[in-house]
Amino acid sequence: MKRKLEHIKNKLHIKKNDLVEVNTGEEKGRRGRVLEIILEKRTAIVEGINLVKKHQRARSQTQPAGIITKPASINISNLVLICPKCGKKTKIKREKIEKKRTRICKECGEIIE
Repeated sequence: MKRKLEHIKNKLHIKKNDLVEVNTGEEKGRRGRVLEIILEKRTAIVEGINLVKKHQRARSQTQPAGIITKPASINISNLVLICPKCGKKTKIKREKIEKKRTRICKECGEIIE
């Protein structure tokens, strides 16, 4: 199972801390930073996007009871990568540079870290 998840991870065009824009749905056109990738479901949690309200019971003094707002996951196919150099929506191409696979912006040709 772990090997299968590694295979999925290598095929994804989005990584943690990437700037992305939503393609479809209610949040279309909004941008945010990726906080977490969930490989099993092929979804991502994006900062400030797809916010849901959760009723939470008090767990301790630090976590009081109440209604909290938190981001829910969104399918990776609904996200487009934003190039940090040119600031445009872009697809990526992968190349091996110095024996390491890197992502390259198809718009401006810069390496995306």
